Amino acid sequence: MMKYNLFLLIASSLLLQAASSPSNCFTTKYEVYIRSDLPSPLLNIHCFSKDDDLGYHDLAPKAEYRFAFCENPLATLFSCHYKWNGKDKKFHAYDATTSYNRCNKGICYYIVKPDGFYFSNVYPPNQGRFLCDWNPTTPCK
Repeated sequence: MMKYNLFLLIASSLLLQAASSPSNCFTTKYEVYIRSDLPSPLLNIHCFSKDDDLGYHDLAPKAEYRFAFCENPLATLFSCHYKWNGKDKKFHAYDATTSYNRCNKGICYYIVKPDGFYFSNVYPPNQGRFLCDWNPTTPCK
């Protein structure tokens, strides 16, 4: 019985370690890219999930920020909050719980421009499709 419990403890530890490391995914690995196509001032972004706060980042024009994660198909949700030149917008960068997931193929590429947000699911990105404007009440689809 003790050997069985030890085996379960080691197996659980290895599984937890692998699941928390994007390089060792048992599920789909996603990469989120955010590129600033804005003039000065810097774009401020803050991305987070229920479990992970990725911190605040200031992006210069043409700079890119990237993060990766292993999907939990029942719960993964990352939101990002963007601030630039007096404008303020927050939306889900990835949501596994919706029936429509814009980030297929493991890539979520957001391009931030003065008129709003664009999306591509390829890397390097194409021009991207218009996602939403900077209006805080306009949904991003």
